[in-house]
Amino acid sequence: MKRNKLKNLFAIMAITLVTSMAVLPASKASAAWLQADNGNWSYSEGDNSVYGWKSIDENWYFFDTNGFMKTGWLNDNGSWYYLASSGAMKTGWINDGASWYYLQSSGVMKTGWLSDNGSWYYLNSAGTMQTGLTAIDGKTYYLSESGAMKTGNITINGVNYTFAASGEKVTSTNASQNSTATTTNANTTTSSTTDSSTTTSGGSGSSAGGSGGASGGTNSGTSTSYYKSLYGTWSLGDCVSTKMTTETNYTPALVNAYLGGNTTFTINSDGINYNGSSDYSISNAAIKESTMTSSEFKSKYNNVSFSDAGISGDSVKHITVTGSGHTGNIFIANNGDVYILAKNLLYKMDKQ
Repeated sequence: MKRNKLKNLFAIMAITLVTSMAVLPASKASAAWLQADNGNWSYSEGDNSVYGWKSIDENWYFFDTNGFMKTGWLNDNGSWYYLASSGAMKTGWINDGASWYYLQSSGVMKTGWLSDNGSWYYLNSAGTMQTGLTAIDGKTYYLSESGAMKTGNITINGVNYTFAASGEKVTSTNASQNSTATTTNANTTTSSTTDSSTTTSGGSGSSAGGSGGASGGTNSGTSTSYYKSLYGTWSLGDCVSTKMTTETNYTPALVNAYLGGNTTFTINSDGINYNGSSDYSISNAAIKESTMTSSEFKSKYNNVSFSDAGISGDSVKHITVTGSGHTGNIFIANNGDVYILAKNLLYKMDKQ
C-alpha cells in the first residue's frame, strides 16, 4: 500500500512538471552583431536580419538592403545624415575633415540659418558652414572664422564695415586711399584683393562639358588679367551645388572616377591640363572674361542663387576657357574664392 502511494505521488509530480513546461513561453530570440568576411557589420534578431533604421543601445544605426551597417554620409529619402565609423548616427556639430556641418536632433543635416548657443550661423545648400563676407538673399553678412555672425563695426582687410543688429551690412568705407582703389576693383562688396593666386580656400571642379559661355555677363572683353592670376596647380575641393543645369547624371564620385582619382589640374597660358585625364584638358585655349551679376548667374544656371552655392558678393568675374572641344567656366568671387563648373556640378578650387 505504501509503495503504491509513492508510485502515485511520483506520477502526479511528473505530470505536473510536463504540464508546466508545456505552458512556459518560448525564450525570446537573442539579438546579435555579426561581421562578414569582408568586414561589413550586420545585426540580426534571431534568424531575421535588420534593414533600414534601427535603435540599438540608445544609438540609431542604418542597415542597407543587404543588411550591412552604413557609415559616413547617408542620403535617406532626400535628407542627409552622418554615421560615425561605429555606425552610430551623429547629431550637433561635426567636421568631416574638410568642413563643418550641423546635424539636428533627428540627425538630418541643417541648411540655411542656424541659431546655436546664442549665435547665428549660416549653412549653404550643401550644409557647409560659411565664413567671411557672405551674400545671402542679396544682403551681405560677416561670419567669423568660427562661423558666428558678427554685428557692429568691423575692419576687414583695410575696409571699415558696419553691420546692423540683424547682421546685414549697413555701410562700408575705405580705411585708406590704397584700400579705396583695391575695394573699387573688388566692386566694393568685399575687402582687399582680387588676385586669386593668393586664395587657399575652397575647392575645384572639372571643365569637362562646362556649359555656356560668357553670354549674359556685362563688360565682356578679351582681357586675361584675371585668368593670369589663376596660373598654377589646383585641385578639386567641395562641390557646392549639384543643380547648375537640369542634367542630373553627374555626381562628385563620377567626376572623380572620370579623372582617374587624380583631381589636380594646372592652369597656364595654354589652357587647363587635368593631371588625371587628358580627355578633359583644354589646350590652345581662347579666354574670355566678363562680370556676371547674381541675378544673371541665377537666370543662367538653373535658378541657383549665390547664397545657394555659398558665393560671396553681388557679382563674380566669369572666365570662359574654350578649346579641344570643351569649355571651362570659372568664377572668381569678390572675396577671392574661385569656382569651376562641371556639367551640373559647381566646385570650389583649392590652390596647391
